[in-house]
Amino acid sequence: MTSQSKHSCWYNRLQGLLYLMAFLTFGLGDTLSSLWMIQHQGILRETNPILRYILLNFSVSNYWLIKIWLTLVILLMIFWIQVRSKEPIYWTVNGCLISLIISGLLTMVLNIQAGRNEALFLSAGDVILFFLIMVYILTSIGEEIDRRTHPKIRSYIGCFLDDLKTILVILSKYLKRKQINN
Repeated sequence: MTSQSKHSCWYNRLQGLLYLMAFLTFGLGDTLSSLWMIQHQGILRETNPILRYILLNFSVSNYWLIKIWLTLVILLMIFWIQVRSKEPIYWTVNGCLISLIISGLLTMVLNIQAGRNEALFLSAGDVILFFLIMVYILTSIGEEIDRRTHPKIRSYIGCFLDDLKTILVILSKYLKRKQINN
């Protein structure tokens, strides 16, 4: 394995972390903080009319499932576009993921403020506009970086298998040492 192929797995790990953070903030964090806010202030405090409709006409578990499912669909669509792209779009995708992370954090803060019945520093419309502006700016920057650097990224499966092999070797050595000491 060349040093370049080992190095490129760090790109995969970084992006994997961004995908995880996007799921945790934009999906899970927003959902949990929204449910907490609704529990403290009531269902009408939810500013998203679609989600409010779901909560009023269905159940909290349906709300939870739809939010998480929608987040996963968005993230999988981003990943699918990246995998299918003929051009390198690594940094472009990272710009999109960072936008989701920041928006998720922002909505979590606003949900907590609303749950505490505090004045919100941004409206729901402002958050959507901010998100769209961030997506445009960060993906444009990412596109320019991709165009100039042409990053060569290894397959996610190849990096996962390399990482798994490394973990198993370390675990095997640890168990052998433990067995020798006993």
